[in-house]
Amino acid sequence: MPEPRTVLFLLLLCLTQNANADFSLDALMAQFSKTTYGNAQFREEKQMAVLETPLILEGTLSYRAPDYLRKEVQQPEHSLFEITGDLLRIETETEQQTLSLDTHPLIRAFAESYRATLSGDGVMLRQYFETELTGTLDNWTLRLLPKDDQVRSHIKVIFIMGSGNQIYSTKTVEVTGDFSVMTIEPDNE
Repeated sequence: MPEPRTVLFLLLLCLTQNANADFSLDALMAQFSKTTYGNAQFREEKQMAVLETPLILEGTLSYRAPDYLRKEVQQPEHSLFEITGDLLRIETETEQQTLSLDTHPLIRAFAESYRATLSGDGVMLRQYFETELTGTLDNWTLRLLPKDDQVRSHIKVIFIMGSGNQIYSTKTVEVTGDFSVMTIEPDNE
């Protein structure tokens, strides 16, 4: 007869595996689909071969379901990236421009990695990426591999990490080896 500790360990292992079996991309998307808006502070560290030290960006993020996303960089210089529907507005200290996401597949895919996740749109997410979800609802990692050749020639992989319907970190790895890590602190509203 097995030891009581062994039986307890096996029982806990089976329970954990069953709990994780119920956690899928569709289950995570169902959590996010309940999100109508969100605001957060971010700190992004960009490691690039052309720079001796990482570039640090700080600012705010805003989301409104289903397709509004705003990234406002406050440090080191002010800039704004605002997506509404299929349009991206970029504003810096010296210029403003508006781009159609339809004519910029790389920007579209990058935008959809966030918007589709935040809106809980698994169909859209799978349209642009091969997806792999690991972890549990309390501590998950979503791995996104671009499907489009043009996007794949720039972005190797995007990792989105979170808990429940909150994203707390992202990591984007480019094919050059450059990467950025963003930590996100939701505003308490």
